[in-house]
Order: sequence, then structure tokens, then C-alpha cells
Amino acid sequence: MKANANQTVTEQSTLNDGKKSGNREMPHIFLILFIIIIVATILTWIIPAGQYTRVMDNALGREVIDPNSFKFIKNTPVGPFEMFVCIEEGLINAANICFLIFTAFASLQVIQRTGAIDAFIASMLRKTQKHPASANIIIVGIMIVFSVWGSTGTFSYEEVIAFIPIFVTVAYALGYDAMVGVAISVIPVGIGFASATINPFTIGVAQSIAQLKLFSGLGFRLVVLAVMTTLLILYTVIYARKIKKDPSKSITRNVDMSEFQTSSEMLETEMTTRRKLILIALLITIATMAWGLLTQGWYINECAALFLILTIVTGIIAKWNPNKIAKEWVRGLSKAVLPALTVGIARSVLVVFEHGHQIDSIIHGCVALIQNLSLYASGIGMLLFQTLLNLLIPSGSGQAAVSMPIMTPIADLIGMNRQIAVLIFQFGDGFSNLIWPTSFMVVACAMAKIPLSKYYKWLLPFFGICFLFQCAFIMIAIAINYQ
Repeated sequence: MKANANQTVTEQSTLNDGKKSGNREMPHIFLILFIIIIVATILTWIIPAGQYTRVMDNALGREVIDPNSFKFIKNTPVGPFEMFVCIEEGLINAANICFLIFTAFASLQVIQRTGAIDAFIASMLRKTQKHPASANIIIVGIMIVFSVWGSTGTFSYEEVIAFIPIFVTVAYALGYDAMVGVAISVIPVGIGFASATINPFTIGVAQSIAQLKLFSGLGFRLVVLAVMTTLLILYTVIYARKIKKDPSKSITRNVDMSEFQTSSEMLETEMTTRRKLILIALLITIATMAWGLLTQGWYINECAALFLILTIVTGIIAKWNPNKIAKEWVRGLSKAVLPALTVGIARSVLVVFEHGHQIDSIIHGCVALIQNLSLYASGIGMLLFQTLLNLLIPSGSGQAAVSMPIMTPIADLIGMNRQIAVLIFQFGDGFSNLIWPTSFMVVACAMAKIPLSKYYKWLLPFFGICFLFQCAFIMIAIAINYQ
């Protein structure tokens, strides 16, 4: 297959390096992240250091903030050498996620080399050629499934990231572009994650801290999921139709996307029995992953183990010898270098602020502003606070442990239902994953070879619409005293 996981590290790294947008060279993603790290380092010399006391919540089995314990401490600004140490620590802190990315890419490399993915795409394209209208049905169907699935917490950026080249290839084969490939795969997962119908890692932790019944208020969140998913579908379909009618309007029209173009050889790939069994094995792996995450308390390490098992099973079905399986697996590892290291380097921004002890100071300053506002204004202020906090604490459960012990008493003081405080948390934690450079979207853009500037050109109007709807939902929740 010419156009999916067969990108080499060198090919992937040209995402923002050596490609031209007009007459301007796009900066490499690592350069962008390095600049952000430098800015964070400078801020440690400007923002006073502060600290909350963390106490163990035995019911949750995790540390949470004591909201009344904040104090300023001796400044600990990060120096130039320490900044580079923080980059190393960021990679170490994100090691489990990085290894999941490595194993997922390596597993998909093995599957791809069997021809199973090429056969699937070819089969789907032949059907769409017979029924052109089915292309839109495919787009909408994928987006709905991924959004609903993402809302359960059992399908997240970590799991979908390795599949991006496949979706981009499918998008081009259907007559669209790389942005459509990302919009039908990664972004619906983000929308679902933000809606968090029964996500144990975000809404579950937040409601436990707020002492609410687990997954209570589900009906309102289902409405949020339906509305936000519909908005994304409409926005994506309008864009897809526009560029299919006039390819010159594609935001990636000046970017070399030849690697994602389908070849006549790929379109002739036959769907054999072995390839069907390999695709079934992939589906079983994903279903097992969902079951384990939702019912067995599994997380990243177990998901990585499943991908390792899938690699072996795929090789056995394909009747490969162990040596060939190992060689293809290593080739897959090489293709995961850019996305995996991007996650680790992005995590370094948080490490810099941890070394400088600025995170709690920023939280304290934001809270001081929020608690003096009116009820409705406080709701919007809390949303802005959570959105900002997601830049500093990318982990959903980690962010809940930091913010909910603060937001819960504030909600009590201003007469806001705690369920609404949880709703605001999930909005700020989830939707802002689509914009912050410390999130997985930079990895998604890297895999789809979409320069960040072009991604933001497409996303920001949609994110603005989403933010207005978030505000509207918060106001409605306050008005009806959502519980």
C-alpha cells in the first residue's frame, strides 16, 4: 500500500520541515514544541511559585488538592540546562503512552504488510464507485460510531492515532483530503470524550470527588453528545463537499500528499480468507480493549499488551515465520518515532511548570477571579479556567483530581449545583484537547502531514461554534438546575 503506514521516519518528519505553504516554510513540529517549552521556562521566572497541599482520598485511591491550603513558596525558576533535563523527564513521564504508540504502529505495520488493510480499502472503494452517495454515509457512520465510542472512555486518542494514515488514505480515495481523514477519525473521538457519557476516567473521577452518584445526569450528557456530534458532522460534510467540487479549496492543496494516494495496484488487492481473518482479529482486539477498559480497570499498559498479541496472531494467520514477524514489527516501530516522541516532548511543558511550581499559582489566580463573579458569569469563568488548565494538565483524571476539589466548594459557595461543576469540568477538559499543542492533535497532524497552521485554519471556526454551544449548555444547566 503506497499511502498509509508505510511512511518512513524521514518521510513523516517532513510534516513541517521542508514543505512549503505559499512562499513560507512551515516550522517542524519539534521546533514549535521547543519554542513553547522555552516560553514556559521564561514564565517560571515571572510567575510566583505557589503550592497547594495534596491529601490522600482513600475512597478514590488518589491524592487531591486541599482547596484552602494554598501558599506562596520560594521561587524555583527553571534554568537553561534544567529545561533540557525537563525534556528528558517529559519523555520518561509519557513512556507508557509512547510505548503504546510504538506497539500500535508496529502491529498495524504487520497487518498492513499482509495486504489486509489494502484489501479492505479496495473493497470499500469498489462499493462506493457503484453507489457514489454511499461516500457520505460512510463518513457520517464512522463519525457517529467514533463519537459515541469515545464518550465511553474506552476509545481515545491513544487508540485511534495509529489508524490516521489509513483514514487519510480512505479520504483521498473518496475524493477528499487529509483534513477530512482527520475530521472523520480523531476529532469525533475528541467530541465524544468531551461529552463523556460514561467515561470512568473523567466524569467518573470528577463525580466521585464531587460526591455525586456515578454517571448521574446521563440524559443531559447524551443530548450534549448528539448536538456536538451533529455540529461536527455538518461542518465536516460541508467542507468535504466543497473540496470535492473544487479541490483547489482544500487547506492541504499546497502540501505533498502523494504518499496517501491510492495506486491501481492497491485497488486490485483481493480480499482473501486469510485477510478477512486478520481484520476479524483486529476487530476482536479493539472490542477486547473496550471491554477491559470499561469493566476490568485496564489502561494503557494492557492496551499495549493487546497490540503485541495482535502482532503475533496476525503473523500466525498469515503463515509468516517468527523472523519475518520480528522484522516487520521493527519496521513499524521506526514509523512511530515521530508521534511517540511528540507526545513525550509535549509533556515537557508540564514538567517545566512542575519544576518551577507555577501550576498551583496559576490555578489559585484563576480561582480568585472566578469566585467573585455572578452565577452565570462564574459558569463561563469556570469553563475558561478548565480550558486553560487542560494546557497545563493534559490528563483528564489528573485534572479532575486537581480542579474538582477546588471547583466543588466554589460551586457550593455561589449556589451552583455540583453536577454543573462536573459538566463544566468535562467541557473544559475535553473540547480544548482539539486546540492545545500539548494534546494528541499535534500527533494527528503529524501523521496526516497537515501543518498546524492549516489545521487551525480549519478547526478554529468550528471550535468557536463549539465554545458558544458549551456556554449555552452551561446556561441551560444552570437555568434548569441540572442534576
